[in-house]
Amino acid sequence: MTPQPKAFLRCALIALLTVLQLAAPIAAVQAAKFDEKVKAPEAPTNDELKARIRDYFDTYARVAAKSAAGMVRDKAAHAKWFNTIWLLQRAIDTKRDLGDLSEFGITGMGDGSYRTDLKSFPQWSPLDERLGRLLVPSLFALSASDLRERGFRDEDIDDLRTYIERNKPRRAMLEDNLMLGESYAAKVKLQLAKKQKIPTSQYLSFIYQSSRSHAEADRAWAEGLLNTLDKQRQRILESYLMDQSGTRTTSPDDIDSLAKAVVEMIASGEYQQLMEREKMEAQQ
Repeated sequence: MTPQPKAFLRCALIALLTVLQLAAPIAAVQAAKFDEKVKAPEAPTNDELKARIRDYFDTYARVAAKSAAGMVRDKAAHAKWFNTIWLLQRAIDTKRDLGDLSEFGITGMGDGSYRTDLKSFPQWSPLDERLGRLLVPSLFALSASDLRERGFRDEDIDDLRTYIERNKPRRAMLEDNLMLGESYAAKVKLQLAKKQKIPTSQYLSFIYQSSRSHAEADRAWAEGLLNTLDKQRQRILESYLMDQSGTRTTSPDDIDSLAKAVVEMIASGEYQQLMEREKMEAQQ
C-alpha cells in the first residue's frame, strides 16, 4: 500500500472519479480539494538526495528501534518515508547518474534503473507495505499457515480475516481522494476550455497530493490491523513479515507522457468508465 512509481497513473485515475457512491457509508472523510499551493517536491541534486535519505534513515532508526510497528504508528515518520521515496523516484526520472548509493542499499543497474535491497535495508519497505500482502487471498492463506507455526491461534487468524474483509485501504483512498479528483478534473477542464497550457508540474502536484493521501490511508489501515491483535501476536506478525527477503527495481517514469494521458482522459470522459471499474473492484 505504498506509492510505487508505476502506480502513480493508477492513483491518478482513481482520484479522478467525479461521481462515486460507495457501498459502505462514508464517515469522517478527510477530503480536500486540489491545492495549487502544495507543490510536488522537485528532483533533488545528488547531495540533496543523500542528505534526505540519511535524515529519513535516522528517523527510521529512532521510531523503529524497539519495533518495526513504530513506522506504522508514527504518522510523521511515515510521511518522511513517503517523501523520501518520492524524491528518489524524481531523481531517477532525470536519468542522470545518481552516484554511489550503496550505503543505502541502492545499486544502479546501468540502464537508468536502480535496485533496492529490501532485506538488508528494511527502511525502504516499512511494515505497513509488507502487511499489504495479506490483502491477496492466496498470500493470506500462505501467511496464515506460517503464522500458525509461529504461534498464531485460530482466533487470531479469524480476527485478521474479519478486519481485512471489513476494511479496504483502496476504499479509504477512494473516499479521501474524491474531492481532490473532482477539483483537479474541474481545473483541467477549465484550462482546456480557455485553451491554456497545462504544465506537467501541475500534474505532478496532483499526483503528489493523491499519492500522499494513499500512503496515509495504507498506514492507517495497517495500524488498525495491528490493533486487532494482542502484543504477542503483533510481535509474531512483525517478525514474520520483516524476515521476508526481496528486492525492488525502480525505473524512470515518463512523466510528460503520463500527464498528457491523464489530460486526454479528462477531456474525453474516458476516465469515468475507468473509475467505475475501480469503484467496483474496491468494493469487493
